[in-house]
Amino acid sequence: MKIKTKYFHCGEQLQKTLAKEINDVESVVNQVQWAPSFQYCENGKTYEHQTAYNKALSAQFNNLKWEPYPLLRVDPKLIGDFRRGLVFVEIQFGNSSTLYRDYYKFQYGLANGLLSSSAYCSDKTK
Repeated sequence: MKIKTKYFHCGEQLQKTLAKEINDVESVVNQVQWAPSFQYCENGKTYEHQTAYNKALSAQFNNLKWEPYPLLRVDPKLIGDFRRGLVFVEIQFGNSSTLYRDYYKFQYGLANGLLSSSAYCSDKTK
């Protein structure tokens, strides 16, 4: 399995400052096994495909004590998937309509000093 990592607007100093958070995100991505037919079991229930990936990734972030469902704004309601300090995580699987909404969350958080000014993208492929 290959992993391609890119940093956007993230210099060496910011990478050093956020090293713990970056390592956590990379660790979570690496701990979930990617497969054509993925399943994840939780509380006696089996999930498949995208729901299974969301549950598996959420379990890993929860294990690392990241804040789940951080609220960036009340109206309109902007909620993320996970946050630690100024690092904000959105889990997305290519749905273009939600991708635009997620991008807006990052822009809003950045503009209002709620997030750091870097972005991390990991593309896991076989």
